[in-house]
Amino acid sequence: MLEAWRATRYIGACEGLLRGHSWSRKQLVAFQRRRLRALVRHAYERVPYYRRLMEQAAVKPADIRSLADLSRIPLTSRADVQALPVDQIVARGFDPRKLVEHRTSGSTGEPLSVRQTRLEGLVSRLYQLRLLFGLGLRLTDRGANVVLYRPEYKRRWYRRLGLLPNEAIHCLLPAEEILSELRRIKPDILGGYTGSLSWLAGQLTQEDRIRIRPRFIPVGAEMLTSEMRRQISEGFGAPVYDFYSSHELGSIAWECARTGRYHICEPLVIGEILRDGRPVAPGETGEFVGTVLDSYAMPFIRYRQGDLVTRGETPCPCGAPYATITQIQGRVADRFQLPDGRSLHPYSLVGPLVLEAPWVRRYQIVQERLDRIAIKLVPVGEPPVDAAAAVARRMAAELGGNVQVEARLVKEIPPDPNGKFRPYYSLVSRSAPPGSASAVPRAVP
Repeated sequence: MLEAWRATRYIGACEGLLRGHSWSRKQLVAFQRRRLRALVRHAYERVPYYRRLMEQAAVKPADIRSLADLSRIPLTSRADVQALPVDQIVARGFDPRKLVEHRTSGSTGEPLSVRQTRLEGLVSRLYQLRLLFGLGLRLTDRGANVVLYRPEYKRRWYRRLGLLPNEAIHCLLPAEEILSELRRIKPDILGGYTGSLSWLAGQLTQEDRIRIRPRFIPVGAEMLTSEMRRQISEGFGAPVYDFYSSHELGSIAWECARTGRYHICEPLVIGEILRDGRPVAPGETGEFVGTVLDSYAMPFIRYRQGDLVTRGETPCPCGAPYATITQIQGRVADRFQLPDGRSLHPYSLVGPLVLEAPWVRRYQIVQERLDRIAIKLVPVGEPPVDAAAAVARRMAAELGGNVQVEARLVKEIPPDPNGKFRPYYSLVSRSAPPGSASAVPRAVP
């Protein structure tokens, strides 16, 4: 009986996967509402944490009749979930030992174990494939992904059938070894971590640019700046499409090929963009909060992703029914708390840096103390005399003069042990209230 009940949940998920893009906005919202009510009822009845959370807020499943009612359920953070024993967050009827466990990289210093059934993982992967087919993927395309290699990478069922041949290349290998593999594979589709591919693009020889010519490049796992996009696209001679996802929420959004906005994956996730607990208007920035409609083994309801994003139009001007995001600006936790009380997202420093230093191939901005910021710069060729000092002066002026800025030239900036590259982060504060910024991050020119 329990297995039949589970199967109906996944059949519903496949309906959104197959038909969602052709729905009207009204049909999509009706689908979300139906899935949300089932998820909330399941979480209340089978997950002790969510039952307590809703009881403390005096909310019953019957109270959640529309998407607007979702706001009656309190938010959940990573710290909330981390503190729970497994039997408090995994639904009754699911054996944690039989679930697939993913350990998040913990780039914020807070790793988390996320558990799901194999069917839940399959639904997520099928949705990702559907998005890639929409961008032009073909069944016979050779693929290569520059990622942190894991043994299970080869075990995808469709690859065992000879479909979508794809090889993983460890992103922590030396550049020449990665490029040697890419020359061998000659991928039609080249994917991977944003930072790894922007780094590789700077290592390409003229011969590499001829031999490694993917048709398009899906990137993810790290924030894509305009400079990174330019480096990857010009280096490999192919368009770049950004995918926004996480272990907790799965596929969150993908870049629209027509408008450049990000479509929220609404058949899978309900996205809220909040500032001080309230939804922001189009054009405003807030924290992304997600509810995964298919997370039955370990539900994520109103989960604070911790990323700042800018809300776009609904629906997308391309004609798709989805809500949109116009910018993904990085983690809330990486805001720079300044000595004068301001809270600044380092994204606002990127534009001035790129304008001041067009000779930079890669950079990293790190707040070491409240009043000190260090900038590492990897140049293309020989930079101008006193170039690093000029960058430091420009950044100090942007920060208001009460922050010491050190900029220095380096040959390389290695990725973190998890294989990802963070263009900026703070060592001062690992948390900040969403929407507390006194200056809204602006787009990179």
